[in-house]
Amino acid sequence: MPSALNTFDLSAFLAETSSVEEQTQLAKAFVEAASTVGFFYVTGWQSVIPQELVDEVFVQRAILIDTSHLRQNERFFNLPLEKKDALAYTSSKANRGYLAFGREQASLSKHADQIEAEREANKDQKETFEIGNDSDPQYPEHWPAEDDLPGFRETMNRFHRLCDRLHLRLMSLLALSLSLPADFFTSRIDGRNHCLRLLHYPPVPRQGSQNRIGSHTDFGTTTLLWQDETGGLEIEAPDGSYVPVTPKEGTLIVNFGDVLARWSNDKLKSTVHRAVLPPPQEGEDENGMTRTRRSVAYFCNPNPDAVIECIPGLEGPDGKAKYEPVLAGEFYAKMLEAEIGV
Repeated sequence: MPSALNTFDLSAFLAETSSVEEQTQLAKAFVEAASTVGFFYVTGWQSVIPQELVDEVFVQRAILIDTSHLRQNERFFNLPLEKKDALAYTSSKANRGYLAFGREQASLSKHADQIEAEREANKDQKETFEIGNDSDPQYPEHWPAEDDLPGFRETMNRFHRLCDRLHLRLMSLLALSLSLPADFFTSRIDGRNHCLRLLHYPPVPRQGSQNRIGSHTDFGTTTLLWQDETGGLEIEAPDGSYVPVTPKEGTLIVNFGDVLARWSNDKLKSTVHRAVLPPPQEGEDENGMTRTRRSVAYFCNPNPDAVIECIPGLEGPDGKAKYEPVLAGEFYAKMLEAEIGV
């Protein structure tokens, strides 16, 4: 695994101005990165999601006392605990609401009892807020009151819709790279069954603290991740070592998840990753507190009724698939229930 991840400029592809030859070359490089590393940087995404919208959603470095000046993400996590708890996550099928510190436990295990033991030993050092498709009547959102966070709902819904649009374009590129019909993936992911997650990692003592998030893989098809300049994200190399994914201004990090690996019979890689404590900056006390880390993730998933089974032509040498067919919704809910406990 290279120490520096590939960077794909999708400007022309997203603007639909690239030639057939350019698209073919991009698709070839795209599937190579997807099948070897599973993580890469993307530029040119701003033609779909304006930078100013990300700036509004995203976290700013300075923690201000007057919350009217804070961006939406930071404004939410500065709410009193009782107001955040009133929006608590209640169901793995819904996957919406506030998760307090230590509630979710990222893990490589898929067994609830083992994950619970890990939670007791080393809780993940984060709090999150999960936002789904606001137009889904089956699972209502847990929105904060408009008086508490003016404009929060409107901003997050707009961001959710545009992330979905970008995801559809990425998956159409992936279909091209695998020589599949253009709508192979998009016809199975068009229900916007995705989760927008706001993440806050508070300062912790450098001495005696564990990783902010333990080693894990993501569950879905694709993850879109914006991270601040603090850093700490690492991915596992084939030799078991970990490689930093350094924050780069203006880039988006894309990685693939377990559903896509299963769909492709493991041709596409769902890479193990974690969030560790960032190294101290010049002038910082090595024995003091870490910096706050904030990120915004968009976890993309197939429609709940999509059947995830081996893509034709990607069977193993014996002509068989590694995995039995499974409904996407059942698979995803089972994984979340093990991690979160409901």
